[in-house]
Order: sequence, then C-alpha cells, then structure tokens
Amino acid sequence: MNKITIYSVPQCPYCNELKEGLTKDGVEYRDVNVLLPENQKEYDVIFEKSNSDEVPIVKIGDTLLVPNVSFHTIIEGIELTKKLLNE
Repeated sequence: MNKITIYSVPQCPYCNELKEGLTKDGVEYRDVNVLLPENQKEYDVIFEKSNSDEVPIVKIGDTLLVPNVSFHTIIEGIELTKKLLNE
C-alpha cells in the first residue's frame, strides 16, 4: 500500500497538477475520488480531521496537507509532500 493518499476530484486542475507533478518525480500515491459514493466514508474521516472541503488533500501517514493551510501553491504542495515522504 502506498504511503501517500491524495483526496481529489477528477475535473480539479489543482488536483491534476499535483498528481502530475508527483508522478513526474516518481512519487507513487493512491488517488481517492471524493465524489464517488464508495469513497464517502473515508473522505468523511479526512474532512473531519482537516476541517476543510478543499482538494487536493494529501495524506502521508497520519499527516494531512491541506490547501491554503499547509501549502498555498501546488508547487509548495509537491515539495512538502516529497520532503515529508523522505523524513
């Protein structure tokens, strides 16, 4: 199982930019489409913990990276994800 989970929406340009950046850098992740009914319970837990309905939310172990809280640009999100992954 991947250490990184990304909670995203397929049509979200920020989500896609984050995933493309991580893929380009060889970072593996599990993508969870928060709009699918089968993912609702998992996303509800993340929503409760993050107190944010913005995506993409990145989960690394027990750490959540939330847009406009943990990072303000997608490049910051990618760099922070890689940094935490290597710790």
